Amino acid sequence: MSVEEITVTQELLDYVADIRHRIHRAPELSMKEYKTTELICTELEKLEMEVIRWTDMTGAVGVLYGKEPGPVIAFRADIDALPIQEASGSEWTSENKGVMHACAHDGHTALLLGLAKYYSEKRDRLSGVVKFIFQPGEELPPGGARLMIEKGVLENPRVQAVFALHHATENMTGDIGVLSGPFLAGSDSFTLNIKVEGGGGSAPHKGVDGIMVGAEIVTAIEVEMTRRIDPVRPGLLSFGTFHAGSAFNILANEVEITGTVRWFDEETAEIIPALIREVSESVVKRYGGTAVLDYRRGYPGVINDDRMTELVRRAAQQAIGKEHVKKATPLMAGDDMAYFLKAVPGCYYWWGITPPEGMIAPAHTPRFDFDENAFETALRVNIEIV
Repeated sequence: MSVEEITVTQELLDYVADIRHRIHRAPELSMKEYKTTELICTELEKLEMEVIRWTDMTGAVGVLYGKEPGPVIAFRADIDALPIQEASGSEWTSENKGVMHACAHDGHTALLLGLAKYYSEKRDRLSGVVKFIFQPGEELPPGGARLMIEKGVLENPRVQAVFALHHATENMTGDIGVLSGPFLAGSDSFTLNIKVEGGGGSAPHKGVDGIMVGAEIVTAIEVEMTRRIDPVRPGLLSFGTFHAGSAFNILANEVEITGTVRWFDEETAEIIPALIREVSESVVKRYGGTAVLDYRRGYPGVINDDRMTELVRRAAQQAIGKEHVKKATPLMAGDDMAYFLKAVPGCYYWWGITPPEGMIAPAHTPRFDFDENAFETALRVNIEIV
């Protein structure tokens, strides 16, 4: 049972909405969230918290000490926006041309400040420490989570559990989605550069067609993925770009192919780059060319701790009712919350933001917005987790 009855006042909801609107009007790109960081620090200082920030990086941490000793936990919110021109038509539309909060990070940040405000007023009844981590750069690998961990945000005092939410258009307002174990995939990227002899379009038998070689490599890699990856251990490879050629009547001698790779376990993560390299080198060798792979590891998989996930599930059932706590499904999307969950047991969960009339617009699109009636659900769940 809850230690005390949770009362989410209209004043607190108005505070969260106001913070969200202020951040939304002034979105900032990854690792450049200067004004956002200032706003966060100003609000944390008003709440009379210890504030940690850095001169060489955006983001901040608020530390709230309870009256008595106890567990040390952390909540994380991402604070960066996307390079998108907003077309939502909202009253609080972006005032920064070409930049928009199209992934609800403004909502995540506002909610975390709301949670900080709630408990700053109840610290005399709090046993332990809560750290409120406002993380920059989630949208742009290598992201800000690993940098914050390197700077010691999980130490002094040592965090024992970490929690966070992310908006989900798949979940309705009033609901959350919870899942133990693999939640989001590891996400890598690659560039494959192919060089062959090239030639004239009127005499292909005298040269080598780079586009044909590249297409053969793409097909061979897709086939090999079905035979080298354990079907019960998901591994996904998607090609994003294929650039080649300079004129309609010339056989391309250089090809650049890019793509993304998603995975849930480290064994699969090791197999895929080796597969790409082996297949591309094998194919291009037959044509007397070369293939060079630039493979960039991104975020690891988001893996929820069983015990902490059960804690979130029970807390949510207490806060909003069992019928509103849905079982989530794993997604092949990536998120650098993964680094926090590798360092400390914790749980990442979905926060439903879709109103009864249906989704407003997909995330990462110019018309994205969400139902602010969802704020109360998130606040209640996070308060109960604490």
